[in-house]
Formats: sequence, structure tokens, C-alpha cells
Amino acid sequence: MNTFLHRYLCSLLGSFLLPIVIYAQENYTVAFDRDAERTRTDRVLNGIVLNGNAFQVENPMKIYYDLTDQTFYAHAGDLVSPSLAYTGKWMDSYIYIDKDCNGAFDVQTPGARGGLTEDNELVSFSGLTVGDGNYNSYGEETNLSWVQPPSFVLPEDMEPGLYMMRVKIDWNNLDPAGRVDEANNIIKNGGAVLDIRLQILSKGKFPEGCYAMVFNDEFNGENGSLPDETRWRRSNRYSSTWNRFISNSEDVVFLQDGHLVCRAIPNPDQESDPVPMLSGSIETRGHFSFTYGWVEARLKTSPHKGNFPAFWMMPQPPADSWPKGGEIDIFEAIDAQNTAYHTLHSHWINTLGNRNNPKHGFSESVTQGDWHVFAANWTEDLITFYVDGNSVGSYAKSQNASDLEQGQWPFLHDFYLILNQSVGDGSWAKNPDTSFTYETQFDWVRVFQKDAPTGVDPIYDLTNYNEQYNNSWYYLDGRKIINRTPPDHQLEWKKLPKGLYIYGNKKYVIR
Repeated sequence: MNTFLHRYLCSLLGSFLLPIVIYAQENYTVAFDRDAERTRTDRVLNGIVLNGNAFQVENPMKIYYDLTDQTFYAHAGDLVSPSLAYTGKWMDSYIYIDKDCNGAFDVQTPGARGGLTEDNELVSFSGLTVGDGNYNSYGEETNLSWVQPPSFVLPEDMEPGLYMMRVKIDWNNLDPAGRVDEANNIIKNGGAVLDIRLQILSKGKFPEGCYAMVFNDEFNGENGSLPDETRWRRSNRYSSTWNRFISNSEDVVFLQDGHLVCRAIPNPDQESDPVPMLSGSIETRGHFSFTYGWVEARLKTSPHKGNFPAFWMMPQPPADSWPKGGEIDIFEAIDAQNTAYHTLHSHWINTLGNRNNPKHGFSESVTQGDWHVFAANWTEDLITFYVDGNSVGSYAKSQNASDLEQGQWPFLHDFYLILNQSVGDGSWAKNPDTSFTYETQFDWVRVFQKDAPTGVDPIYDLTNYNEQYNNSWYYLDGRKIINRTPPDHQLEWKKLPKGLYIYGNKKYVIR
């Protein structure tokens, strides 16, 4: 596919571009047999983490890893922080991106002290001999023994679409195909090459103005612990499809590796609890509810027959019974479908049958096994759903008084949040596989409001903020964004990924 056609399809299809193959993986050459086996076990690549997204290899004893069926999502201008799951040292790492989508990694020799220009398709390296010294892509001197690659910034002008990204572990060598000279050989040295897709997303649609974060949970508790009981409670078991198997078991709701894990598992004790499955669900009912705002969560689920997870909202009691009180489904998935559903429910929609007056539900193609950000912007007269920053549909408040009297817009009072992993009953999602463990992971949940209540720390619009990054930007859990500051050029705040940060004892949103 030529570059022009790729760009045209990017602009035409946006996030629907996933099924399109830019170039066959074989176009990106390696200098050795792709099926070659590892000759040493003291240097082994098990995977890579990119901005918290883990990509594991299936067979660590290989040298080449084709992960092009997986995708790392980012925005143009994002800071990417890579971390290799690699056993061993005395090797160097290199990361390449085919920025012009021409089927090759076009590499230029770095400048003085390892400096990289924006058009160089080598974007990060942990060690290389440049001139009369050894440097990494931060410009720091190195003894070529540190394998972890430095963070890098994606160019601001990268267009939305799919790109090929390569990670190489080698010894002091620029060639993306790998070093195979007599003195050093990537196979004998225990190196590796890993190819993965990079999708540049359209810019997010976070609303204009000064917003405050009124609720969030990053789920960074100890492994195996339960969610914060001051924010969440377990949902109750009733007779509806989604809650018929809900359990208080610690095996279906727990924290693991900075994520909330919700599961539906085969019931190990059907004598004391005669249901075939146990499912996990938590909610903020009675702890936190809100009217109007931007609400979002980052999550992924495991596609399988009977899968039925959700990130959604219900009216805080006291409220009208369902469906009069309304329901806002920010994300649902069913079975093994790579589709996300976003739906509203009300008396107007469900009881009176006005499902397309206006349209009440939307869907978007996604890869369910990958991380995605699902969001809703809820205002006084409009609810808009987003997937990875892209709008997928809106539902508007009617201007007709008769419609409103018949319950067309019940979305004008407090709603609370629900995160759950359920299974189907054959009506929409299929009946569950009662021998399978279903799992949905939630990385974080956040709610923002404009003109928030007094006492909530403000989150400022940084569009015109000029202060430079000075190694005092932090993630919400207290970790520094970068442990080492580049000596030759400081990173500006605008090169950070979109998200929430702490700076100077205040919370900020970069958008």
C-alpha cells in the first residue's frame, strides 16, 4: 500500500483502520532466520511495557517476535515510556517507527552525543558509539551495559493511523535488521527483534474550560487487596441478567498490578450457593454520585462466548424504578465480538419504543483484548460517547415539552458508577461457558466536572502554560514521570501523554 493511499484511508476511516495491513510484516527485514532459536538462556526477552501496557511474547526462546496482531495506542506528541522485560545485561536496545509508512525503518546516524532529529525513524536507544564516545538517546554517556530504552516523544505531526514499530536488543548497532558481523552476532549475543503495531489516535475531545476531578481511583493498592471501601461497595445479587450471579467472594473482585480485576468464575461450591457461576461487581452507590460531567475509564476484557462486562451508570436512590430513572451504559461487550456498545435506557426508549428518536445506542469496532479508554461527556442537554478520544455518537435532549413529559430525558439528577464482569443468558450475550474464567481489568476510573464544588483541587487547562518540565511532574500515585532528566534538552509539559498529573501540589490535565 503506498503512503498516499494509507494517509487517505487514515483520514477516511480514522479508528476503523485496524483491519488494514499497512505492509506485510515480511517487508520489515531481519538479518537472520525469523524462526531461529535462542542459543543462550542468560539473555532472554519476555516482553515490553509501553506506558503501562504490557505486551508479552509467546515463546521467549525465539529471537524474532511477531506481535503485529497487537496494538499500542497513543496520540501524536505523547511521551512514550518503554520498559523491557529482559533477563540479562551488557546489551543495548533500539526502538524504530516507520513514520512515513514506506515499509522500511529509515535510520540516520545520530548527531553529537546521540542527538536524534524528528525525521529519524530511530526514536530511542540505550547505547551506541557516536564519534569518540558512547551515548544513549538522552545524550548521556553510557558503558553500553544498560538495556532499558529511554523515553521518547512521538512527533506532533504524526497523522492518525497505523504504523509499524520495532524493538531491537543488540550490541552497539544501528541496523534495525540486527547485527550479524563476525565480531558480534545478535543470535549469539542473546539479542531479539520484536515488531508491534502503533496506532496514532485522533486528538481527544475533553471539553474546553477549567475542570476539576471530583472522583478517581487508580487501583494502585497491594496485590490481592480489595477496592477502597470508602469509594466502592459490592453490588447486590438480584434476578437480572447482569447481577444474577454476583458474589462477595474475593476471587471475583481484587486489585492486581495496579488494576481492578473483575471476574466471573465457575462456582466451586454449588451446595452452599446453588448457582453455576460467581461474578464480580462494584459500584459507588451511597459513596459517590454526580450530575453532569466527563466520566472515563481505561479497561480491557477477555473475549469469549458468554462474556458480558460493563462500565455504566444508574440513578442514585431515591429514584424512579427502571427504566424511568434512566441508565447510561458507557461500555458493554458481548461474547467474543470485537465491538464496544454504548447505550441509553429510559421510559421513552424502552417502554414507548423510541429507540431511534433520537438514536439511543452506538457501537464501535475495537480489539477487546487491548486497553481502551471509554468515556461519556454528560451535559444538561447532550450525552456523547467516546472511544480512545474519538466520538462515536450523541443523544440529545428533546426540545419538545410533550417528549420530556413522557420521559425522554431522565438524565438530570445524580447517577453512580458500576464496574462489573457478568455473563450472558442467551438473550443478548450467549449463555456462559461454565468452565471458563471471564475477566475484565480496569486500569483507572475518573470523573471531572466544570464549576466543581468548593474544596476540590482544580485541574487547569495547560494550553497556554509555558513552564518547562523540570523533573517535578508526577503521576497521581507519586511516581516521577521520568527518573532521569535529559541533560541537553528538557521535556516541556506539552510532550507528556494526555492524562492527569501532579505538579506543584496541584492536579493537572494534559489534553
